Amino acid sequence: MSKFQPIREWPKKPIFNTGDTLVIFGEVFERGYVNGIIDEAKSAGVKVIYSTVGRRDENQKLRKLSEEELSSKNQSPLINLPLEAGFDLEPAENGISPADQLKDYGLKGWEDARLDWNSIEDSYRRGTERFRATTAKYMSQLKKMIDPKKNLIFVHTMAGGFPRAKVVMPIANRVFKGIGPRYLSSQVFWESEIGRLCEKSFNAVTAETFKHLIDLSSEIRSEITQNGAQVVYAAYGYHGNEALIGDQYKWYSYSPYLQGFAKCELENISIHSRAKGISATVFNVPEILTNSSSIFLGVEVVLYPLLRALKKEGASSEQVSEITSTCLEKLKPEIKIEDIDKITQDYLAHPLVNSWPKFEGWPQHNSPEQMELMRNASTSLIEMHKDQKNLITADLSEVVFRACGKIMFHKLGQTTEPVLWIGHDAVAKATV
Repeated sequence: MSKFQPIREWPKKPIFNTGDTLVIFGEVFERGYVNGIIDEAKSAGVKVIYSTVGRRDENQKLRKLSEEELSSKNQSPLINLPLEAGFDLEPAENGISPADQLKDYGLKGWEDARLDWNSIEDSYRRGTERFRATTAKYMSQLKKMIDPKKNLIFVHTMAGGFPRAKVVMPIANRVFKGIGPRYLSSQVFWESEIGRLCEKSFNAVTAETFKHLIDLSSEIRSEITQNGAQVVYAAYGYHGNEALIGDQYKWYSYSPYLQGFAKCELENISIHSRAKGISATVFNVPEILTNSSSIFLGVEVVLYPLLRALKKEGASSEQVSEITSTCLEKLKPEIKIEDIDKITQDYLAHPLVNSWPKFEGWPQHNSPEQMELMRNASTSLIEMHKDQKNLITADLSEVVFRACGKIMFHKLGQTTEPVLWIGHDAVAKATV
């Protein structure tokens, strides 16, 4: 298990500058963590090379981006090879994919699903081979685009891995959002056949792609390091983070975070790589709201205390004043920042939350009481806004990913740690 190592300070100046290259291994979408480090790299004169996971056509065949899609992304240069990871849509030798195996299941009876694991293992093997073959081609193209005498930064952004079958998301909605009669135990789900498939899929997408990246870039890494420059690898993890609870920064984690098992494996890959002398670091970043995190009801609750951290670290800061004013404008006229703070502090100080989850043995599964408490806090906070689709958590998320980008960019190449945590204290200090 990783030792909790929060970042308290970072170098004032990054070591990367003009002539160096940052490679995004994964696709860049709006409202994602990686946008922060891209901004930092560009401001330092570092070249950014983009990637894509590709798209699926009407026959579910994986393809690269079309010219129209490339134009709309406005990301250049971009290596247009489909780096989609995972195996859920990969036909096995029998022509059946894991997603095909799930198509006859619904919300009734999914607990009794029995899957063909020999077929799944075959799909997994084929999916891995496809991904590694595409990554090898990717590295061949990349080699032509970089200066072998300059530093190279790989940023791994791949995460997720829910099997693309109709039954999965309705089950997940009950696991991550359900209360009362709609509550579903994450442990019951995780120990089911479909849960086991999700675990294998999460690992393939979230964790193992980091290993494939490190393995298949070895030739480039060897050439650059022999020339006296650095090759570093960064990945985005999540393993809980510190938030300001009362007057102390304390570790807290959203639960149930089932992808956490794959995030732990991501950390292990980084640890093993460091042991081999490879400069890899997983940065465990705070919760934000992204396009893919909306399924996790309550994940945003711990974002609100960032306002408290910003005030603590920079009460007289102009940036903090601007952020606070922007947030206040989104709240109902009768609501104050103090009202938001009280709900989040009461929630975080609640005995159940204090004991759930724990860093040891993370991630933990949910309980009916815990889910209801989190849902009530989330609902109360959302109802304080003028527009429930225009929340202050969007602004706070931007604060987080910009600060994380700054910290990571300055820390990369100047740390020997395989796993680090960025808490609300670091986010606040980087902002003010």
